[in-house]
Amino acid sequence: MRRRLLITGGAGLLGREIDDIFRGDCDVLAVDLPECDVTSPAECRRTIGGFRPDVVVHCAAYTAVDKAESEEASAMAVNAGGTRNVARECRARGALLVTYGSDYVFDGTANRPYVEEDAARPLSAYGRSKWAAEEALRAEAPEHLLVRTQWLFGPHGRNFVFAILDRARRGEPLRVVSDQRGSPTYARDLAEATRRLIDAGARGTVHFSNDGETTWSEYAAFVLERACPEAVALTPCRTADLGFPAPRPAYSVLSKEKYRRITGVAPRPWREAVLEFLGRAYEGGVAW
Repeated sequence: MRRRLLITGGAGLLGREIDDIFRGDCDVLAVDLPECDVTSPAECRRTIGGFRPDVVVHCAAYTAVDKAESEEASAMAVNAGGTRNVARECRARGALLVTYGSDYVFDGTANRPYVEEDAARPLSAYGRSKWAAEEALRAEAPEHLLVRTQWLFGPHGRNFVFAILDRARRGEPLRVVSDQRGSPTYARDLAEATRRLIDAGARGTVHFSNDGETTWSEYAAFVLERACPEAVALTPCRTADLGFPAPRPAYSVLSKEKYRRITGVAPRPWREAVLEFLGRAYEGGVAW
């Protein structure tokens, strides 16, 4: 029998890729606001109970990192509270819950890629809300898969690649931080990785991003070199120079060794993924 799969946050950057990857051979229901507000236990009960999924892929999340510093209660309500509500309904109905964590649960002081067992020490309100979501998941849904990821980009929502190209097109000065190091993650690759992990029977916490590491300024330079027809001045700077409200981990590269062991597949390099994304975006007529 075909699996029944429900996606929360189905209209978002990751949710739409999950929908595309699974819809061919699963019965898929993708929901988003206003169809289902995950902060409401009653709406979660109605949506999950009505569809009776075998798997719930929970993509709905509060992602405004800087705004969360002044809206921590809202971030907690969506990320921790929403995850708890979805997890309780999954447990009650015997459904596998798949959801996503963030590199922001780490403090960035490591000198090697973070493994799944490393201690969480979030620096920001957003990071605290994502860690609280993880704790709620583990407490409420014994049958779960948590995929921690980072630096997500794709065609179906706001992301760093579009932001850089949009600012370049408008002729705005580009100052991009050079003291944060991580790994970009293509939403389509994350969706495919999710499918591989589910098919392999993975449970617990697994890290995934594209392979390799970079800084935001190096990332921006690569995008501009490949997608901007005219030279654009790019100035590397320190995070402190930009005055972000939320502190960021200086180093948040995630180890993908566990993912490789489970699936037998190595994530492709981030540069290759960015090039595919740019080609896909141009082909689809996306204007920066």
